[in-house]
Amino acid sequence: MNKAIELQPDNADAYYNRGIVRSELGDKQGAIADYNKAIELQPDYAFAYNNRGLVRYDLGDKKGAIADYNKAIELKPDYALAYFNRGKVRSELGDKKGALEDLQKAAQLFKAQGQMAYYEKAMELWYKVRVTTW
Repeated sequence: MNKAIELQPDNADAYYNRGIVRSELGDKQGAIADYNKAIELQPDYAFAYNNRGLVRYDLGDKKGAIADYNKAIELKPDYALAYFNRGKVRSELGDKKGALEDLQKAAQLFKAQGQMAYYEKAMELWYKVRVTTW
């Protein structure tokens, strides 16, 4: 990844991919820096916003994560995974209504996109949130 960035310093995908690797290796701050750079180079990079949200969540910044998921959804309204991630965080923050709406939307999108395993995961979490709400 470093060589790709060295050869093409304006390649948002290279920073995005290195961010994924850094996050998986536990370098959360490095991952955020790479996602920031990817977003700087390509401001409509919904996947970078979503992944930066995941890292922010891992670091305990749930409100920052939601802000990133919001932006990812704004840029890509059919981004099922961003709805799922936001729903999960909303649930943890006590916004059960928002969580249920997001998880239902995520499930609908996953199903429409033929991603049945993710559909089932979204419905499972939706049910858990619903049961704890009533």
